[in-house]
Amino acid sequence: MKRKLRILPILFIIIEILLNSSKIVNAHSVELDPNSLISFPIIISNGKGNITIKDSETGYSLYYQAVEISNTIYEEIEKTSNDGETQLNNIETEIDSLDKERDNLKTIYDEAYELYKEKLDSGEQDEELDMLKTAYEEAKINYENKVNEYNNKIKEYNEKANEINLQIKELIPTYVENNWIETDDKSFSVDLSQFSGDKAFAIWVKLISSDGTISYDEATYTMSGTKIEDIKVEGINIDKTTLTLEVGNSYTLIATITPSDATDKLVTWESEDENIATVSSGKVTAKSPGTTKITATTNDGKYTATCEVTVVEKSDTLNNNTSTNTKEDTTVATKKLPKTGVSLVMTISILFLILISILCYKKYHNYKNIK
Repeated sequence: MKRKLRILPILFIIIEILLNSSKIVNAHSVELDPNSLISFPIIISNGKGNITIKDSETGYSLYYQAVEISNTIYEEIEKTSNDGETQLNNIETEIDSLDKERDNLKTIYDEAYELYKEKLDSGEQDEELDMLKTAYEEAKINYENKVNEYNNKIKEYNEKANEINLQIKELIPTYVENNWIETDDKSFSVDLSQFSGDKAFAIWVKLISSDGTISYDEATYTMSGTKIEDIKVEGINIDKTTLTLEVGNSYTLIATITPSDATDKLVTWESEDENIATVSSGKVTAKSPGTTKITATTNDGKYTATCEVTVVEKSDTLNNNTSTNTKEDTTVATKKLPKTGVSLVMTISILFLILISILCYKKYHNYKNIK
């Protein structure tokens, strides 16, 4: 719920008459509601409010539109309003003081008049009468001078109020003819979901009376948007600041955005020299020997981080080592296999000879017994 932008409270009846005929909501050269047919609410809620139309108006058509006021302009309006209010408050203080002085002088003047009149009515013509007359005349002059001083200060206040009104009038943006929205129930609204934070709007109203007369009026309000505010990027880092690659090899750089919950995490990658190395979505591919710089840039805030990439010729050392290790393994296996085979044949041969010897001995022993 936000307050309607009004410059000043009305403290004096004579000032109130002036301010009623010259509202602070003026804008540009448009004459605003000269017949005071339109009234705005002092406060609105959730971007919605209701317009009041004078009861004497019937058969009319009513339109409205919300014109956004930029932050810069609104700040200027607020400053003009606040500065003006301070100036007018100072004048009001002076008016209060003059008003008291005027009342005191009025009392002195009335008392002097009553004494002089009483003496004059008695018919006595003496020195006292002359003294009372002089006192009365001086009191009258003092009072009238103070009245003039008071009236001049009121005039100064009114002129200053008009000056401030005109300054604000020149700042508030006017309506756009093609943007009117008709309202049948005299309500108006602003879509708060389209922005976040506080924004100022000039609510313009166009009243077309039954006789075709068109009246305009406007009021300025600040409103709080309900859109979820974007979380801004504050920086970016890459997992490597230097990188060495052989020609033909690749490595994917990882970019980290801070804060981690930033709304826009889009990152653009660029190689300083694509003849040496290219980059796509963080993947760096080495093309030819040399040194180049890879840059990651955030879409939000245009923060950057770099990695220096050095590309070297492709080396075959790793393949030679592999071949040597394979040959050594084969040689070791070849030496062990024949050794294991000779041991097995000799064992079988010895067992066979022992078995033959036993059989021969038994045959010989049986033959000897028979004989």
